[in-house]
Amino acid sequence: MYNSAKQGWYKVLNKQKFIMQTNESKSVMNSVRINEGNLEINFKSGLELKCLRYCDMNIHIKKFSLEPFAIKYYKPTTGKFHRYFVDFFIEFENNQKFLVEIKSSGETIEPKKPSKKTQKAILNYQKALQTYIVNQAKWKAATEFAESNNMRFIILTEKELK
Repeated sequence: MYNSAKQGWYKVLNKQKFIMQTNESKSVMNSVRINEGNLEINFKSGLELKCLRYCDMNIHIKKFSLEPFAIKYYKPTTGKFHRYFVDFFIEFENNQKFLVEIKSSGETIEPKKPSKKTQKAILNYQKALQTYIVNQAKWKAATEFAESNNMRFIILTEKELK
């Protein structure tokens, strides 16, 4: 995973832009804190940090939030419905609204079958394929949710978050 080792707390400079969520996501409650009067958001990767900085510092962004909606999706690997919390909601001055998922580019493409047929290689491939299939189901549900709520769903990778 790209930049996954980078974790920490980002101090939001433009607090009025951040929408505090009161949804069902327990991770949001653990990801946002007030520390000595400062609003801080926990980032889990360098890509998330770049997105937080972008949202905070971009003068054209009116509002943003973390894991804004519980989106129901069908998980093909379990045959059951689950909830998916997309990473960010961003609203621009022109009222364009986006649901944003942050992923490394490698996680957005179907994994290739391993050239070596070792047990470990096959297991890694199967795990990566399951993750890819589940992500596709999540992103389909997020796209439909966004469209039905006058938003767009996008995936940002290291290619966009330079």
